[in-house]
Parts: sequence; structure tokens; C-alpha cells
Amino acid sequence: MNRMITAAVLLAVTASVAGAAEYSKESFLSIQATSATANLASAFGAFGPTSVVVGPAAAAFPNPEWGFKAEYQRMMGPEYAFNISYGMGFYGEEDKPNSNAAAGTGSFKYTQNSWNVRIGGDRLLEVGEHTYIYFGPGIEYWSGKAKFEDTTPPALSYETENTSRISLGARLGGHMMVGPTWGVSAQVGTKVGYASYEEAGGKTTWWPSSMEGSVGLVFKLGK
Repeated sequence: MNRMITAAVLLAVTASVAGAAEYSKESFLSIQATSATANLASAFGAFGPTSVVVGPAAAAFPNPEWGFKAEYQRMMGPEYAFNISYGMGFYGEEDKPNSNAAAGTGSFKYTQNSWNVRIGGDRLLEVGEHTYIYFGPGIEYWSGKAKFEDTTPPALSYETENTSRISLGARLGGHMMVGPTWGVSAQVGTKVGYASYEEAGGKTTWWPSSMEGSVGLVFKLGK
């Protein structure tokens, strides 16, 4: 009896290892459009007659951003995956003068850009033959800056330093396969982090939180 139990245990362990090895060959590469929140800071106060007026301390502010990211998920077992992603974000605004503005008044432009990298782990489950759902935590590093431009002569501008943010987050997503090796992927998530900004010897720190989402194409690699 003991030999039968031992043999059954060994068989189960062997099957589990074989199953993990089989699943570990699978991976997913997704290219997605993203919507998120940029956390920035600026000491910009106003544009003076001949120079940019900068305040005594930088103030933090959130702003929406859109962009794209590439994400790679690698199966590390029957239901678990390691993931890493890299993304970029952008936003732009232009305010044109109205009929009440003084003659010669130009437009005011605001732009921002950022990049981010995220590493995490997912519980990834196959639901039926053509659908996968996944959820899990991750850690993200984000860096971004903004630029203010007044096109009214003499066309003054002010560009911030980089804001750095490190966040812990969680997300829920899914892959819907359209063909054997490709499909549509979407996810939503939330995060909370620590942001810091330094300019002219001053430093601003805060704890932002935000929601995010993305959607795009996914490609299944391996078996």
C-alpha cells in the first residue's frame, strides 16, 4: 500500500512538473493604447515682461495623459505569469486668445511627456478555449515633465524638471483571442505611489493615487 501511495505521489509530482513546463512555454505580447494620470509639479507663476516668473516653491498637480505601452507576460506555471511593460505618455493643450484679448496677444501652449516601466506578477487563467483573464500586483517607476509656452512676443517659455514617481498597483484584465495566435486585450487598474520633484534647490513630495486603463492587440507566443 505504501508503495502504491508513493508511486501515486511521484506520478502527481511528475505530472505537475510536466504541466508547469508545458505552460511555461506560453507567453503573451500586447501592444496597447493607454489612459492614465500624470503627476507633475511646477514653480511656474506667470510670464513677466521679459522673463518667466517662477514662484518660491513648486506645486504639485495631476493631469490626464494618453499614450501606448508594450507588455510581455511569461507563464511561470499553470496559472501564474511574470510581466514587464514599458510605456510612454503625452498630453497637449493650446489656448487661443478670444475677441477681448489685446492686439498682438498670442496663444498659450502646454505640453507634457512621460515614460514608465512596470514589473509584476499575474494569476492568469484560461476560461474556455479563446479567453484568458488575469489579475495581480505590480510596481511601477514613472518619470515626466511639462512645458509652458506663451507665443505672445517675445515668445517666452518655461520647462519643468522631471518628476519621479514610484507606485504599487493592482490590475484586472483579459485576452480575447480572435485567431489562434492573436486577439484583443484590455485591462483596468489602480495605484498609489510616492512622487518627488526638485527645482532650484527646492523639493516637493506627495502621495498620489489614480486609476488607469488600456486596450489593444495581444499576440500569443510559444505553445
